[in-house]
Amino acid sequence: MPIEGDLKSLNLSSVLQLISQDRLTGVLKIKRKNEIVDIGFAHGEITGAFYERGEKVERLETYFVRSGLIGKNVYEMVAEIHNKTKRPIMNILLEDKYLTMEEVERIIRFKIQEVFDDIFTRNEGDFKFEQYSVIYPKSIIKIRLNTERLILESARRIDEWPKIKTVVPSGDIVYKKVERPELKLKPTEDEAHVLALLDGHRSVDDLIEISGLGKFYTYNCLYRLLSTGQIILVYAKPSAKQSRVKKRLTLKFLTMPLGIAVIIFILIAQFLIGNYISDHHILSFSVINEDFYESNYKNYQEIFFFRHNRRPSVREVKDIFEQ
Repeated sequence: MPIEGDLKSLNLSSVLQLISQDRLTGVLKIKRKNEIVDIGFAHGEITGAFYERGEKVERLETYFVRSGLIGKNVYEMVAEIHNKTKRPIMNILLEDKYLTMEEVERIIRFKIQEVFDDIFTRNEGDFKFEQYSVIYPKSIIKIRLNTERLILESARRIDEWPKIKTVVPSGDIVYKKVERPELKLKPTEDEAHVLALLDGHRSVDDLIEISGLGKFYTYNCLYRLLSTGQIILVYAKPSAKQSRVKKRLTLKFLTMPLGIAVIIFILIAQFLIGNYISDHHILSFSVINEDFYESNYKNYQEIFFFRHNRRPSVREVKDIFEQ
């Protein structure tokens, strides 16, 4: 029986428990808009998970750099070795002793939990389980995580999240350390790590990027540090949202049509004005003797008037009688 459907009709916990109880092997794919989540299973246990957001896929190796496990220069050197030898980057990192297997496995477990934290906050999307598929077929790391424990841990975090968000409401907020020796508090390892990163300029989102703790634990550490008075709010950074590119209005494309319209308007105006002037005799230029025109051609003028319902001009008289 195929396992597929949508998360509105069957919640994610039920899907994961079904795969776990039946000890299935394969890959669960969850599609939501332009996002795809892949979760790998081997005999009902989780072997890996990752996000695809549009065309963006975060590589685990680049996360090692962001979290500070390896330096950027080391990663560039490893990438160069990979390009020359075609050895997988993960193999180089482990075989050449840049990282230990324990460090890599810890990060992978953490990243899997991060994916679960995110997908458990949403109840929409289509899912399909591809039996016998393998999420990382060439991986030398064999992670096995208990599915039930991950479900319970994600549920616990979701219950705590509203309380944390009331104290740390935004990723744009910047905090700084407060020296209070009278408190005699000993922060946990994660809290001490976050405290060391606070410089009065890094926002919560910046801390998530570089702490290596992920969103939930970074927020949770800040929540506890605020609750014990070890940090205070400094200010909130403006969100770095991509501004919409405003299209500049240009009349260049109207140059030709406007030019033609102006010429037509001038021609029509000249025609109308000419007719008006001619009909009403606003302007006249005397090219023959006016007295001669008035005295000798009255009969012609009357005939012309009856035919055309207007008086003839001097030019019309001249043209007729000079022929």
